[in-house]
Amino acid sequence: MDAYRPARAWLGPLLMCAASLFFSFLDTGTKYLTSSYPVTQIVWVRYMAQALAVFLIFQPRMGRKLFRTGRYGVQLFRGLCLCCSSVLVINGLARLPLAETTAIVFMAPVLITLLSGLVLKEKASRLDWVAVACGFAGVLIIARPGGGLLTWAILFPLGSAVCNACYQLVTRFSRSSEHPATSNLYTGLIGALILTPWGIASWEPMAWVDLLLVAGLGTVAALGHLVMTHALLHAPAATLGPYGYSQIFWATLLGWLAFSSVPDGMTWLGMLIIAGGGLMLTSGPILRRWVQARLG
Repeated sequence: MDAYRPARAWLGPLLMCAASLFFSFLDTGTKYLTSSYPVTQIVWVRYMAQALAVFLIFQPRMGRKLFRTGRYGVQLFRGLCLCCSSVLVINGLARLPLAETTAIVFMAPVLITLLSGLVLKEKASRLDWVAVACGFAGVLIIARPGGGLLTWAILFPLGSAVCNACYQLVTRFSRSSEHPATSNLYTGLIGALILTPWGIASWEPMAWVDLLLVAGLGTVAALGHLVMTHALLHAPAATLGPYGYSQIFWATLLGWLAFSSVPDGMTWLGMLIIAGGGLMLTSGPILRRWVQARLG
């Protein structure tokens, strides 16, 4: 959103960190459930719960406007990208540690720069390409030979990052003026509809506690997106970008508390390099000019 409230700019970073915490809880709960149930079943129920949560929160106030959109094709493509991203990242979470998977998925801003140059023919600066190199170097360090992560499973978070980058690209260039709740609702509905055949085919009976948990995760996903949207009302996206990387910290903390998984020194280095590359792209024009001036 372009119209933000500079007088309350301090609230934007706070809300962005809160949204990142919501998403980390989402990934943690999902990783826990993947040890007992098929991935497609979890994602299917989660998307249904997300759509239901948005409907219950906004329909009483918005009525039919909640469903009104003039960009059905864009909504379909965005929903498909996010659905693929969710399925891929959850497959990654089922096979890889939480913190490392989160860090690799956060290559999306770096991939946006790469795709913008290759697909949209946008000219990238020298600093942009440095950030791209940092992102790929970070992944190579995390998935280093002998590190235990250099397996085919690493393709899941990498694929999720690509799908997420495509989602962000189409969102950026569609310039939709629709209500965020509408986009959030269609995201849940499209994901649920796409996954219905696989969700039904792979269904396994769930304990009531687990069913409530996966339904709660859908609500957490909806709240995370809504909190992030409200963060953009108080600060521009370029300012909030670095605070989104707090999700790597939350994922590391929750991975340690829930699964006793602690990254080693080299993995920490890889995560910091990925985050550093992303920060180069999202820290705003002042930092970019400062670094470019010193790079000549």
